[in-house]
Amino acid sequence: MSRSIFRPYGPLWNMLNTITDVLGLSLCWLLCCLPIITIFPATTALYDAAVRGIRYREPNPYRRFFSTFRKEWKSGILSTLLWCVVLGFFGYLLAMLLYMAREDSSYTVYAGVYLAGMLLPIASACWSAAIISRFTFSFGALTKTALKFLIAHFLRSIAMAACTVVIVEFTRRYLIWVFAAPACMALVWSVFAEPVFAKYGASIVPKDPEAD
Repeated sequence: MSRSIFRPYGPLWNMLNTITDVLGLSLCWLLCCLPIITIFPATTALYDAAVRGIRYREPNPYRRFFSTFRKEWKSGILSTLLWCVVLGFFGYLLAMLLYMAREDSSYTVYAGVYLAGMLLPIASACWSAAIISRFTFSFGALTKTALKFLIAHFLRSIAMAACTVVIVEFTRRYLIWVFAAPACMALVWSVFAEPVFAKYGASIVPKDPEAD
């Protein structure tokens, strides 16, 4: 019994390997996000490495992370600037509404509706990072494709954005979670994104590590 638990690729091995990869890939993401303008390519690399290395157990997730990051960092800078402006603008308006709601309770409903509406650009940003990890698009085509995915898979998109908001808020309250939250968030995205990618013939075939 104990041999089956502790053997390579047994239950305990897989659990410890998963925890290590979640922490390691999250740290890689945090370090690559330090220049700020590299947030988008780092997020794309994180999604690619987490899905392949943790969800589908492909080997060398760290090599995959930095390979994808190097490939996407130049084009990804423009996407970073776009989403920083878009989400920053909507975030500023939300902050203003929340401030007015504290001063006048009649603004509370407006703030709630606006907060729900913010899930749309958040979902579009999530789709953009996931899509470019699997497909090749120009900046303009990527933006259009993300919007198409948002509309075509609306409920899935809203759920993905809502989960993102919950994880971010949880991390804000419990800062220690920042060392695991990035990779966990990428894996949550994959729950919604991977079935859609499979419909477009871009699914990943799970690999049995014991076959090597």
